[in-house]
Amino acid sequence: MFRAQSSDVDHHAILTALADPTRRAVLDRLRDGALPVGRIAETLPVSRPAVSQHLKVLLGAGLVSVEAAGTRNLYALRAGGAGPLVEWLGRLSETRIAAAPGPGLRRTLSTRLTPGEARHLFCEDIARWWPVARVSLSAQDGALPQAVVMERDAGGALREVLYDGTAASWATIVEQDEQRLALDWTLGRAEASRVTVAFTEAQGGSQLEIVDAADTEDARAMWDLVVERFAAAAASSLSNF
Repeated sequence: MFRAQSSDVDHHAILTALADPTRRAVLDRLRDGALPVGRIAETLPVSRPAVSQHLKVLLGAGLVSVEAAGTRNLYALRAGGAGPLVEWLGRLSETRIAAAPGPGLRRTLSTRLTPGEARHLFCEDIARWWPVARVSLSAQDGALPQAVVMERDAGGALREVLYDGTAASWATIVEQDEQRLALDWTLGRAEASRVTVAFTEAQGGSQLEIVDAADTEDARAMWDLVVERFAAAAASSLSNF
């Protein structure tokens, strides 16, 4: 009977195992049925001992099983072995992005972060997730900024340090507290427009709402990208808990 390592593994172990291209190739070799180490190694550009080490990692991640057959061990794909990863990926879909009705451009996002966690991610950790390759002054010159900083107090700024070391403002902070952020936005615009970001409690987590008085095609494209990147960062933050 085929035996596997303990099923008490999570998606982190599976992602680590799948990160190596040789281990992915080993799994592909096992798609058609159980094989001994020698047969697995036949078409791989690594030694048989190296394949054995990769199989140990795959066993530890619960992706393969092993059965003794005489003097040989036969390795096979483990049914349901990728289940923890599939479940984790499925939970990412619980984060929902929607366009809400109302005056101005409005985007809402439901996430399992608390309102405080969502606010911290948006304000304090903005440099982690903001799509600077497309939404920044540096991006207009095909470069990346050195830093993105959101100052805490009203009258401060959301700004970037450009690739050449100079600083430039994207928006002026008009109001900021634990539930709401209001800015006069200037990045990519001839005239400033008011943008508000709210963090409210919702069932199972919180809701992020962004309202931009300038409902233009460029603004819609920018905020859709920003919300998409924030959603991915929020899901990644949850996976680290």
